[in-house]
Amino acid sequence: MKYLLFFLEFHKENQPLSSEDEINSKTYTLEYVLSKCGAFNRYQFVHFFFILLLPTASGIFNFYYVFGAAYVPHRCDIDDKYQSNFSIEISSTQCSYALKNASNQTIETYPCQKWTYDRTRFGKTFTEEINLVCHYDIQRSYLATILQIGAMMIFFSGKLTDMIGRRRSTHILVSLLILTSLITQGLLQYVSLTDNQKYGLLFVNQFVSGIDTFMISLILLLELTTSKHAAFIGNLALVAFTFGEIVVAGMAYFARDWLLLKWMMTLYMIVIVPYLFFLPESPHWYLMKRRYDDLEKLLRQIARFNRRKECKWLPFYKYMIEHHRKQKEINQKNTIRLSSADKICRFLTHIPIMSRLFIAAFLGFVTLLLYFQIAYDLGAMDHIDPYLNIIIGALVEAISYIAASLFMISYGRKTVFIGFLLLTMVCVLFKPMTSSFDGFVLVLFAQLGKFAISGAVCVTYIFVPELFPTSIRATGMGFFVLFSRLGSTIAPIIDALISHDQILMRYISFIFSFLTIICIVLTLFLPETRNVPLADKIEYHSKKNPKIQTINN
Repeated sequence: MKYLLFFLEFHKENQPLSSEDEINSKTYTLEYVLSKCGAFNRYQFVHFFFILLLPTASGIFNFYYVFGAAYVPHRCDIDDKYQSNFSIEISSTQCSYALKNASNQTIETYPCQKWTYDRTRFGKTFTEEINLVCHYDIQRSYLATILQIGAMMIFFSGKLTDMIGRRRSTHILVSLLILTSLITQGLLQYVSLTDNQKYGLLFVNQFVSGIDTFMISLILLLELTTSKHAAFIGNLALVAFTFGEIVVAGMAYFARDWLLLKWMMTLYMIVIVPYLFFLPESPHWYLMKRRYDDLEKLLRQIARFNRRKECKWLPFYKYMIEHHRKQKEINQKNTIRLSSADKICRFLTHIPIMSRLFIAAFLGFVTLLLYFQIAYDLGAMDHIDPYLNIIIGALVEAISYIAASLFMISYGRKTVFIGFLLLTMVCVLFKPMTSSFDGFVLVLFAQLGKFAISGAVCVTYIFVPELFPTSIRATGMGFFVLFSRLGSTIAPIIDALISHDQILMRYISFIFSFLTIICIVLTLFLPETRNVPLADKIEYHSKKNPKIQTINN
């Protein structure tokens, strides 16, 4: 009896699809096939673990500046030749000193040229290495700015990712980062260089560090699973980024040297390299490029690793590919051949896509501007140990990302995003009023602001890629990241302008609140993407005849 039941079950599993199923196969998408192969199972667990090492690396390299080029207490050193003949008065800023005679009259004032640094907290920093203090302090801030400018280049790497794939793009960017780090650190370690040469090398290194793989790894994570798991999986990338903040804080604590910290960061990237040979390509990208053999091979790997039988997914895959090929033939018969200029014009005049691009850009600009503004305020609290401060901030972010993930599963992207923005606006509006509170209240309120804006940022990194089809998803994300980093570049400038002006701080808070309201209004025009399958291409239809289509890029 047992063998009979086994035979019947086996026979049933290996039957071809019914006519009804065949009719319904027109609605079978790659996402549906992925779900049959196992969209959240052993294969995904293994690869997600290793892919998440890349966003962790992004967190490490983004927060190197906090420790490697930290502002440290310093004291002006005076030349011994003045000690016996004059009394010396050093300015409170430790940037200049005055020579005074016996009558305590100032003879001459000189800028300080040499300093002694306090290594209690950060050890030896790059700030100490080339004296980036006083009138050179602005050059230290440039090291943070250039990293954000480097991150803007992700707009161009996004286009590259759509052209050559997620896997090859990751290989290129990781290789570029490691090669640049090894060259610059080797020169800094073993070659005698001037201070300007050292600064130039670290400047270039910071720029390349900004062109990281966070966006690519996020897209790949989303495309290896289904929309059902997108919120959870996407937020894992953000949690991994915050874990990178904790890792770099630990590295800095044990290294206590800016160059040794750089070597430890580079070693971390080198350890990841062996896995990159096993990094899978996106199945959505294979389908978009019509590389059906590669797609089938990948799906077989996923299904085999997840212990799914061919009969569970292969018939649906074949019907999907057959439909995909037939649709291609129909499109070719009824297409209008366009020049490159016409294709660009068609894309730029496609209102749904262009409106989403510009709304996403504005959302990215405002959220990252507010994120770094709040983060800088948190970092400026001198009554908290900097290592502990970074760790607490990272934990608050992680909690916010997890909360946002859970909320998005139940309530969708738009509702949760608007909710976090409203909480952020409250924190921004009341911030100028908290200056008279005690330290505990200040920290608590600042952490609440960090929680709110981190949740909003979290939603955008899940919401935005779901707004665009596979053919331009990386390009859309690149556009989003470009304007996001523009906001993060402006944030330290604003912070420097308002740090000692309570009136200006209040006006800026009103401006930030107004920008937040605009974000909320614009979000209302976007579609809800919760549990909506990822689209693979832009559909262009003729206004006169919707059956006539133009060739897709």
